[in-house]
Amino acid sequence: MELIESRGWSETDTVICSSCVTDEALQEAVRAEGGDDPCDYCDETPVAPEGTAPFDVITELVVDGLRSEYEDPNQSMGWEGGYVGAITHDTWDLVWDLEITEIEKVHDDLLRAIQLDLWCQRDPYAATPTQALTWGWQGFRDYVKHRRRFTFLVQDDSTLDGAGSLPMHAVPSAVVNAVAESDLVITLPAGTEYWRARVHEPGESYETAADIGTPPDSLARDNRMSPKGIGAFYGASSAGGAQAEVGGYASPTQEASLGCFSTTVPLNVVDLRVPPSVPSLFASDRHLRPSRQFLHDFIADVTKVADPADSQYLEYVPTQVVAEHFRYELAGNVRGVLWQSSKGSDVTSCVLFIPSDEVADGSAVAPDALLVLDPASVTELAAPLKPA
Repeated sequence: MELIESRGWSETDTVICSSCVTDEALQEAVRAEGGDDPCDYCDETPVAPEGTAPFDVITELVVDGLRSEYEDPNQSMGWEGGYVGAITHDTWDLVWDLEITEIEKVHDDLLRAIQLDLWCQRDPYAATPTQALTWGWQGFRDYVKHRRRFTFLVQDDSTLDGAGSLPMHAVPSAVVNAVAESDLVITLPAGTEYWRARVHEPGESYETAADIGTPPDSLARDNRMSPKGIGAFYGASSAGGAQAEVGGYASPTQEASLGCFSTTVPLNVVDLRVPPSVPSLFASDRHLRPSRQFLHDFIADVTKVADPADSQYLEYVPTQVVAEHFRYELAGNVRGVLWQSSKGSDVTSCVLFIPSDEVADGSAVAPDALLVLDPASVTELAAPLKPA
């Protein structure tokens, strides 16, 4: 009895097949057992790669998963004629909501085996780890735009907003840690191509890397991932994508010079094109769930279309801060960020932290160049630049 209470579940003398559970982590656990006995829930004998396993394999994983994010409200919640101050969940609802199985008999056997009938989130009166990251980022955006622009990294625990939350000075590093945990740093091979367009007035034209590539620091403007005064290379994975990007802000009469640049060495970049998959609550890597759940919202936020009315570029301030933390806090000498362009799902937008003196024409001898322009790719784009 003590064993049952400590582990939180009792034994069930049945066999289940991988097809009778819907959660992928549970399916893999059953397949790993490799049984070939008939399933007690569908009466089918599995054919490889499917398999069967004792039902207790599923029960143990389910209970361990539940305990990682939930706990017994008797141990952590107040009582005044009922539990107060936080939400409770009964086991019946959790098992269905977590999409463990679509088979009622499997559901019923789990309910009989799991000892706890009622659950609450772990530390119910505090922010969850996912909420701490999400609320922290939301608060940080406002904080650096309107309260502290240059001293936000000074420790100030007065910015803690409730139990489990993050103080503002800790938010950038927390975002960096979420990116690192989710393995979002990738290496672009040498020879990776990005197109860049420089908008200009009618009658002008540009054809060199110095003119089309990274602007010098003295001319660099505020942009999504870099502040005014720090030159960076912004490009797109296709010529059409580059034109669509500049067409979003160019006037109807402006034209552009377009060119294709390629990397000369492998470059490490943060890849925000596709949010990382969130592990199952029952998977061995479930500790990654908070950071990956947060990154889904974070990526949508930092890559959304800029408000054209934001003439002060205030919305860029938080992303400029976090991009600089990517560059200098992440391991591996990060030299850029990728994201999916708002102009098309097949277009990758990039910022590469490559200054103007490391960009060269392909025909020039420039041993230190990290980006080179293909002279044959240079072309002039007529007005209007915005696609019809």
